[in-house]
Amino acid sequence: MTRPGKLMIAIVAALLPLPGAGEPVVELTGREIIDQVQERHRQYPYVYEEQSIVLTDRNGKRDSRKAFQYSRTYDDGAMDFLLVFDFPDEVRGVAVLARRDAAGVVRKQVYLPALGERLVESGSAGDQGNFLGTDFSVENIAGETAGQHSYLRRGDTELDSARYFVIDVFGAGKDNGAEQPLRRHFVRQDNFFITRTDHYDVQGRLHKRQTWHDLARVDGDMWRSNMILMVDVKEEHETLVKTERRILSRDYVPERVFTADWLFEQYPVIRDPVPAAPAEAEGDAVADSHGGGAATP
Repeated sequence: MTRPGKLMIAIVAALLPLPGAGEPVVELTGREIIDQVQERHRQYPYVYEEQSIVLTDRNGKRDSRKAFQYSRTYDDGAMDFLLVFDFPDEVRGVAVLARRDAAGVVRKQVYLPALGERLVESGSAGDQGNFLGTDFSVENIAGETAGQHSYLRRGDTELDSARYFVIDVFGAGKDNGAEQPLRRHFVRQDNFFITRTDHYDVQGRLHKRQTWHDLARVDGDMWRSNMILMVDVKEEHETLVKTERRILSRDYVPERVFTADWLFEQYPVIRDPVPAAPAEAEGDAVADSHGGGAATP
């Protein structure tokens, strides 16, 4: 029987066209390529998203959810993150609250309304630390801090008729000529967008494969993905996240969102999470549609 992860990847790849080819690329190092990725597709400082999430197990059984996601990125590279489930009723209000500091260290807390007004500290870390039944870790969503890693360019390859850079990622200061990489990025050469990342376990075996689909140009050289698939190869389980609505505005992501008090006050989750505020406030970039906004690779 075909595993659901492979089947879903094949279906999505067949239905969603890829961007056209670009200009030839000069010889670049792995770090220079990643710098281009982060410069062109940098995280917008204020992002609010409404998402549909589909979980599929090894037997093909599916579980659908709806969620709100908030992220706020600061000049020093620190990031606040919050994901709150809104559907179905049995998980409404369940949330994960996280902060990645400037050094790339992530602290995670889980809110379970049934346990009352308290947050439960999550000790899981790195790619292994999946949250709230999904196949994603907070690190998978927030992305890596380039300064905390080293990069080695491997031989280029071709996938789905597009040319790719292949970049292995190592911990900072590691001997990347001999060490096992943490993960491997596949970067499109025409737009410097990562559309696939293979995550490895400590034995060097493929653990999870993360792919980005439904790409859209949103501003100049900046691209975004509206659909992300994470397949846990070991568990034969997958999570598909589709962004239904994305708004880039500080009005939708106030700092109070990333506090325990805000979570406690909002249970059960309010459909319009932020009270009516001028979304088109001067100086804000706002995208209220499926096709626009920020979801960094």
